[in-house]
Amino acid sequence: MGLGDIFQISTNDIVALVLVYILIVVVLAVALLVRKGFADRFDIRKIIHIGIGNFVFIWWMFEHAWVMEAFFAIPFAIILFAAMLKDNAIARSSLGEISKDMGHRQGLFLYVVSIVILVALCFNDHWTAASIGIVAMTWGDGCGSIIGKRFGKHKSFNGKSVEGTLAVFVATAIVSMILVVFLGYMPLPDLTGISLVASIPLWACCIVAGCVVAVTETFSPGWIDNIVNCLAVTGVMILLGL
Repeated sequence: MGLGDIFQISTNDIVALVLVYILIVVVLAVALLVRKGFADRFDIRKIIHIGIGNFVFIWWMFEHAWVMEAFFAIPFAIILFAAMLKDNAIARSSLGEISKDMGHRQGLFLYVVSIVILVALCFNDHWTAASIGIVAMTWGDGCGSIIGKRFGKHKSFNGKSVEGTLAVFVATAIVSMILVVFLGYMPLPDLTGISLVASIPLWACCIVAGCVVAVTETFSPGWIDNIVNCLAVTGVMILLGL
């Protein structure tokens, strides 16, 4: 097998990359616009957090893992790594300010590191598990933070609230269910390890995912929860057969 066989790229890969780039540009543009006029009312980081998480409705189109890593996940990780440092053009940009000033400095960087890890480990065999793990990290964590900050009155552990934890559970379970139904209607590429069959019903897997991330989100330190949440949920989904 030569390099040409390893580094193949398909039409599906190209279309998926274009759609992911469009999603990133739109989400960042919305976040920056909101930051200019409504920064005191909205958590800009969570707009990015949740918005870019919607790439799980696109990445099933990729047929080759290296394309995702080389043209999406790793470049994005490098940009966000630079954004959380000092004295460079990216760090001085609006993205750098968002990365450093609103929450944990490492948060968005570790968010993308999680994606790099999941693509490397799960592409061929456990893509559905990884997708639900991403939902937990993005929709679950994001909605939990928004609801917890606005409506959290009953404190639980590590500064978290019962209301926020419930939002983590509900958002993860519901969006995961929407995702698996969506995938069931898509013409899934043969090369991608997407399975919609588990040892328990898929709706039950989604509820289990919500329960797992509710626990990990509560007890994980904020600066590493992006990695802990998605890897924990992905691991449990793999154990359930996805």
